[in-house]
Amino acid sequence: MAEKHLITLLLVEDDKVIRNVYAQLLDRIVSKVVTASNGEEGYDSFIEHSPDLILTDIKMPVMNGLDMINKIRSHNRQVRVIIMSAYGESRFFLKAIESGVKGFLTKPINISKLQEIILEQVKDILLEKNFHEEETKRRLAESERDRSESILKTLSLATATFFQQGVNNKTVAEVLANVGTVTRVSRVYIFKRDIHQAEVVVSQIYEWVADGIEPQLYNDHLKNIPVDSGIFNRWKNLLVNRKIVVSLTRSIENEEEKKLLSEQEVKSVLAIPIFVKDLWWGFVGLDDCVNERIWSDAEINALEMLAYNLGGAIYRRNVEDELTSLNYGLEERVRERTIELEQEVKDRTFAEDMLRESEQKYRHIYENANDGIVMIKRGEVFLINPRVSDIFTELPREIIGKQFSDFFLPQYKDQLNDFLTNQEDTELPERKEITVEMHGGRWIEMKTTLIEWDNEPAQLAFISDVSKRKQAENDLFKLNEHLAFRIKEEINRVEQQQQLLVQKSKLESIGELSAGLAHEINQPLGGISMGLENIQFKLVDRTLTNDYLESKISVLFDDIDRIRNIINHVRIFSRDQEKMEVETVDIVQGIKNALSMVKKQFEDHLVDLRLCIPDRQFLTRGNSYRFEQVILNLLSNSKYAVEERAKVDQPFFKKMIMICLEQEAGETTVIVEDNGTGIDKEVLPHIFNPFYTTKSADKGTGLGLSISYGIVKEMNGTINVESELNKFTRIIITLPN
Repeated sequence: MAEKHLITLLLVEDDKVIRNVYAQLLDRIVSKVVTASNGEEGYDSFIEHSPDLILTDIKMPVMNGLDMINKIRSHNRQVRVIIMSAYGESRFFLKAIESGVKGFLTKPINISKLQEIILEQVKDILLEKNFHEEETKRRLAESERDRSESILKTLSLATATFFQQGVNNKTVAEVLANVGTVTRVSRVYIFKRDIHQAEVVVSQIYEWVADGIEPQLYNDHLKNIPVDSGIFNRWKNLLVNRKIVVSLTRSIENEEEKKLLSEQEVKSVLAIPIFVKDLWWGFVGLDDCVNERIWSDAEINALEMLAYNLGGAIYRRNVEDELTSLNYGLEERVRERTIELEQEVKDRTFAEDMLRESEQKYRHIYENANDGIVMIKRGEVFLINPRVSDIFTELPREIIGKQFSDFFLPQYKDQLNDFLTNQEDTELPERKEITVEMHGGRWIEMKTTLIEWDNEPAQLAFISDVSKRKQAENDLFKLNEHLAFRIKEEINRVEQQQQLLVQKSKLESIGELSAGLAHEINQPLGGISMGLENIQFKLVDRTLTNDYLESKISVLFDDIDRIRNIINHVRIFSRDQEKMEVETVDIVQGIKNALSMVKKQFEDHLVDLRLCIPDRQFLTRGNSYRFEQVILNLLSNSKYAVEERAKVDQPFFKKMIMICLEQEAGETTVIVEDNGTGIDKEVLPHIFNPFYTTKSADKGTGLGLSISYGIVKEMNGTINVESELNKFTRIIITLPN
């Protein structure tokens, strides 16, 4: 059986029998046959299947063949059409020709003729397809060639830029922009390998993005990525072995990696390793955020060349930096070499010819040293290099032969003489250092070594002008003194502000507890009032006795003492406690004192206040009133939390607050727990920050927990929070016994 031709043919025939016969015949010739019973179905099938060839009858119901062809021509004027008709009138032929048909068959149709004309059209169609495919390939090849040339040109410019201007922010940004533009990608970036917290990581350090693409340079997820992490492990295994990373994001199996790329809207990624002298340095990458790109050889080769050139440029920069560092260290090396030469001078017992051979080399170092070199014998200068004349601002003849100490301020003369004399008294060579001031205000740093010269002890001194450094040290000392004074002032100011905040918080607590305090005072006042009324009734009835009067007066004084104690406690509590000394704090009594001020308020608001406190003393060190303030702050917060939850969960919600005490291992733990709204996990880390609050402006200032935290810290304790949203909050205070 002959091979079918890969084209689609549309057969439009209203006669079902003929349509089926022709369809079976044509199915042996072409790969796909689509049938329709009238012109309208034929048009719809054309729109759906886009056939290469149409074989149609003319006279059909709904829409005839010629009308169908004309309608199809409005979409595609190139499609080939063969007309079948039982009519031989010339008008049909003319209309068919006007419609651009490729053949006309008269019914009944000769099968051989049908096959012949179909095969002719198939041949022409395949020739046209091959021609279009070849033309498309040619254009793609030309486009790829032009693109490759543009990429190569860009890389040549990048290489020239790196080797002419070096690797810096400006050149890297310029090169990445050129590469991104010529490759038409969304992003071009560079990652660098580094060490972070004793772990090998990679971080993005450079990036270029196309217009409309979100930059990722400051994405924290792309900083300090551990190379052995699940998110990067696949990349590391490829890159360190000089292999490239080529991936479509949707095809990546690692979910962490896929998620990270998806968050950046990356659809296709290409990454090439950068090696610097056989050491993996990092990688350069391309992202396509628009299309699922299949990276071409030109793009891969371009990126490999960029990575190679970049590695070479970085190596060159490292070498240049190393050379620069060596140049900076040249002075120190000259000093070290000069010191070595001092030792060699001691051993200079060789023949005169050896001395002459080395003299020129040593003289060159001696005369061109950055430091001044002075030879001193018996305190007198007898040899200097040119740099000494520059430092002393004197001619050599005005220096040589004079006492070395004469060039310095009088107050340093004895120090210098002792310095030089003590060195002469030592048997072994000893390097010593001193800093002194010259006439004219210049400061000189001098390093000396005892040597032997002409069989006599002498000092070889290396001197440097350190006036600028000395001035900088003096300025820095004054600045530090001023800074210390400013810091002390600032600390005092901050402490005063903190104390004001503490006092403000206490006054707010007093305001919140006013209802409870009023109840605590009104209760004994009511007793006093009732007692006085009873005495008055007894007087009126003339039944008042001394025993009754003494009994009532005793009760009245008890109530007065109770009021006085409450007022004194509130007065002391609200007083500024800044200067209060550390004392022994009874934790149980502190809790009871705090409860005495809120108990009535809690009862009025139907808050179930539960205590689980053992019947014994719990003592710590601190300030009693500040400890009470902590308890009041926590109770206030708990009351607010249960009230807020009650607004949502009414009418069955039961408001409950519990205070417990535990003691073990030299510590006392105070636990304040409520079943209120709880605290969100995201909010939890911030609750001890000053002025941080989840309450409205009229309900809280954000100071309570911050001040409580500070007070507990002052008592050498800790305060922690456990909470679950809409379930509970548990504050845990741990204090030393």
